Parts: sequence; structure tokens; C-alpha cells
Amino acid sequence: METEPAVLRHYLRKEVQEEVAKFCRGRWVALEARPMHGKRIFYRYFDEKPLTINEPADVKKMINRFSDRNIRTIYGTINIYNRILSREDLERVENISRATPSIDIDGNLEEIDLTIEAVKMMLEGLHRHGVEKSLYLVWSGRGVHIHLNEKAISESYWRPNPVKTAHTIVEYILKQVRSKLSEIAAKSKSYEKKLKIENIIDVQRVFTSPLSIHRELDIVAITIDPDEIENFSLEWTELDRFRYWREWDQYIEGELDGLVEKAMKEVRVESIARTVIGEELRGDKSPELGSASQPLSTGRFQVMALMQAARYYVLRGDIEQAKSFGLNRAIFYAWAKKRGIGQRKLLSKPLPSREQKISELEEVVGDEVVYRVPGRWYMIGGQEQTPRDFDRQVVQRFGGQKTFQKYWEAALRYIQRFPLETIKSQREFYEKIYLPVRDNIDKILREE
Repeated sequence: METEPAVLRHYLRKEVQEEVAKFCRGRWVALEARPMHGKRIFYRYFDEKPLTINEPADVKKMINRFSDRNIRTIYGTINIYNRILSREDLERVENISRATPSIDIDGNLEEIDLTIEAVKMMLEGLHRHGVEKSLYLVWSGRGVHIHLNEKAISESYWRPNPVKTAHTIVEYILKQVRSKLSEIAAKSKSYEKKLKIENIIDVQRVFTSPLSIHRELDIVAITIDPDEIENFSLEWTELDRFRYWREWDQYIEGELDGLVEKAMKEVRVESIARTVIGEELRGDKSPELGSASQPLSTGRFQVMALMQAARYYVLRGDIEQAKSFGLNRAIFYAWAKKRGIGQRKLLSKPLPSREQKISELEEVVGDEVVYRVPGRWYMIGGQEQTPRDFDRQVVQRFGGQKTFQKYWEAALRYIQRFPLETIKSQREFYEKIYLPVRDNIDKILREE
């Protein structure tokens, strides 16, 4: 199906091409098409090379290349890379130069006043830490992304792991205003989509590019001057007469350094926690982990999920994706066991599945191939494994967050004792790291 005329006309506008290129430069680009049979469709490669947009003309070239795919939305990764020429470039953490600290305020179009109120509260919190110029807002569809300009942070703070730095900044500022944001979220009356404020930092995150068209709604993702948020109207996002802030990329060098210093002192970067405000107010959600619930028994499934999540975190340093990966691998091994597939055959090559036909979902972790929805979570059997699923199926079985945290930190210390090549190897990880503690996970608590 060809790209819709209105969409094509939009992306051929000079100002659209300029703003998209300004945001996407240095980022790995993803294109999303109209869904087919209820499934979201992404494109991230062309002729086996990662998609990139570095100049305005690249937008036109890309739209033309995929003109028969009904493209709607353009995304850029949270990561800014030193180079993007091959798949291997994207797998190297050391190739990431910076990451964009961002907060997601997601709401309902019928409760825009609450979304704006939450944005204003976040801005007040940032202003108290000296952040005045180096931030911008993007109306992403039903809510707002608050982006801090990564260039306002001195280069030394980005080493050794830019994603951890961005995660730490966002965790810190959200915790500073959590109680007030919870009060705002409590006002939300929508059952299907309550107001939610969230730390969305992870290594695979993608953001809707400024002036891109939303994947479902016929609106434009516009940039908004923080000083103008109180005056925002949905009319600003209309496809053929959108209004946006042209100076969104302004920044003051070093303006965020003070915030980074405070965040690094107060936030434990090894913690698996990620702040989400508002979601806990849903009446149909399970209670928060770490409450007074009695511990449930843990089995090999939970041990595998824990160890694989810790393995991923040691290799890539991303907390939420580690949860998804850990649960994914636990399901994978349980699936193989039920079908009587021996360990030697299991470790020899990846098992085939329906989703493997979509090359955009392939990803190599260590020396094994896994599958992930671009910009989201790992998947198996057509289902994504989310961090919340991990919390429910694994963390709760350890007795809640507080108890699980002890095992998590012990698992990290235990795995880090082994050579990197052993951790990367599917076979050696299973045989040398997992098997010795499979039936006695308490052993990692005693390991020195």
C-alpha cells in the first residue's frame, strides 16, 4: 500500500525535513507504517544498513525509498552514536556518545488540563535545579515528552555509560516531585487511560521525531516552548496548519551539570527500579511489589529469569530491557524443556519461531539471536515480555521488591566474577554460571 497523499505531502515540506533532520542527526532511525492485521510494522534497515537521517534531503530520499510501505511516523533513538554504518555499530555501548534524558507524560485527550498541569509541575522541579533553557517539549500524540538537551551536559558525565547517566537524571528529578505528581494523577477519571508520568529511559528507546505524524492520529508531533505550555491547544497539531517552536534545540553548555552531580550522588544506578507515577492508581492493577504479601516459592523458571536479566544488565546496562530479556529467556528454556529438546541441541542454534521471519526484530545478545519489537520489548511466541510481567512472575515469587533486590545485587556480583566471553556465550553461561546455582539460588548470597 502506498504512502497516503496527505502524509507524503507533509514530509515533502521543507520545514518538516529540516526539523526531522535536526532531531535525527546521529540517531538510529525507525519508520513505522500503517499496521496490518493488528500488528505494528517497523523498518530500520535499507540494503542491510541502519536507517539514518543527517540532512533534510535524507527525509525525502527515505520517504521515496519506502513509498510503497504506507509510512506514517519517523522515530529517532534515545542514543546518539559516534557512527552508524552497520549493525555492529549499534551493538557497541562504547559507540554511544550521549543519550537524551526524557520524561513521558501520557494521558487522555479528554484530560489535557491534567497533562498540562503535570508538565508544569515537572518544569518547576527542573527550574529549581537550574534548568532554564536546555529543555523542550514534544506533544507526542496523547501526551508530552519532556526532553533535556543532551548537549547541555559536559562530556565527562557521559562516560562510561550514557544510558545510565540519562536514567539516573530522570529518576532523580521524578523522585523530587513524585508526591505532587501523584496528587495530579489521582485526579484522572479515565478508566482506560489514566494519566501516567514515567521514566522511559532504556537503551532501545525511540522517540517520535518533531514534526513527524503520529502513528494512529492524524496530528503532528509538535515542539512546544515550555513558557507556552499553559496556552497549548490541540489545534496546534493539525496536519495542514500545525504550529511549532523553532528554537527547541537551544541549550546552555554545562547547564545540566549541577543536576547530574546531584542525581549521581543520590540515585543508585544498579537499582532495577524505574519510577512510574499514576499507574499504581488503577483499580484493576495488581498491588505494588514489596508489600505485605507472603513470599511465593521460587523455581528454576524464576532463577533462570533472574540470572539472564542480570547477565543482560552486565553486558548492556539497561534495567528495563534486562527484565524483558530475562523473562524471555526463561520462557524460551521452559518451552524447549516441555518439547523434550535436549540441552546440546538447544544450545547449537536458535529455535525457529513465527516472528523470526521479520528481520527487523532480530537482535544479537552475546552470541545468541533473540527477537524484539523495535523500540519496545523482547518477544517470543508472538507475545512481548514486559518489565511488569517480570515483576509479577519473578519479583513477586522472591517475596517482593526488597527481597528480590538482595538476590539481584548478588547475581550481578556473582556474574561479574566470570570472563566477559563466558558471560556472552550462551553455552558457557548456561553450563558455568547458571547450572551451579540452578537448584540453590541462595548460593549466590554466600559467594565472595
